[in-house]
This record gives sequence, C-alpha cells and structure tokens, in this order.
Amino acid sequence: MPPLNMEIINYSIADKLCGLLKFLRLYKTAFEIVAEEVEDCNLRTALYGLSAESIQYADEITTQLKTHGIPYRLDTDMMADCLDKFEENFNLEMPGKGNELTNICNCSENSITNAYNDVLNEYLPLASLRNVMLYQLNALKLSFLKVKMLNNARFAGY
Repeated sequence: MPPLNMEIINYSIADKLCGLLKFLRLYKTAFEIVAEEVEDCNLRTALYGLSAESIQYADEITTQLKTHGIPYRLDTDMMADCLDKFEENFNLEMPGKGNELTNICNCSENSITNAYNDVLNEYLPLASLRNVMLYQLNALKLSFLKVKMLNNARFAGY
C-alpha cells in the first residue's frame, strides 16, 4: 500500500471515507436482498436503482481517492459480517402493512447519511471530492424518499 499523502488528507478522514465506502457496498447487496422479496414491480425497480446508485457512488469516491493517491482497501470479511448483521436486524416483523420496508429504509438512510456527514463535517481539502459527496448524499436522500413513497402508495387503498 502506498504511503498516505498527509498533505492532502489525514488518517482519521481516510478511515471515515473507508467506512462510508463499506456502507455503500454493504447496502448495495442489502437493497438487492430486499428487492427480491418485494412483489410490487415499481418498488422493486426503485430498490434495484438504490442498489445501483450505492455501488456507483462507492466507485466514484474510490476513483477520486485513487486520483489523489489515497489508499483504499476493502475488507471482505468485515463486509460479510456486516451483511449477516443487516439480515438479522431487518428480518423482524413490524406491525402494519409495509412498515418493515419503511424501517429498513429509515435505518439504512440514517446509517448512510451519518457516514457521509462524518466525512463532510471534517476539513476535506479536496473540493472535487466534497462536491461529489454532497451530490451523492442529496441523490440518495431523494432515492430513499422515492422508495418510501412507493411503499406507502402500495397500501394507500387498504
């Protein structure tokens, strides 16, 4: 692994960026798992879209990091453990129609938003990376809103 360029970014921010990337890659798989269980075609498509955005955004951040000589290593064992915990936490039945998906969306959105904010609240001298991350965060919030609205619409007539 090449040495970290301390003039650009410190280890604390690098760790937070790696944490964000792990969340994005984890949720890509998690959204696909949830989408496979959903019968509504529009909602399933929105969940697959959220999955695709997650991996695309992780790839964009990784590219930015590589461009600036900042190392990133994916810990696949940690990812498998996180995915197992995700499945354990969200297999709980929530009372009310569609509440389980709403719970998954709320928890996922909170985790991802917090991971982005952990990085964005730090001094990050890479303006291009900051701009990319702000765009991604706002786009993800809109995607979560879309999924929640489609989920609520499924049960509006009941």
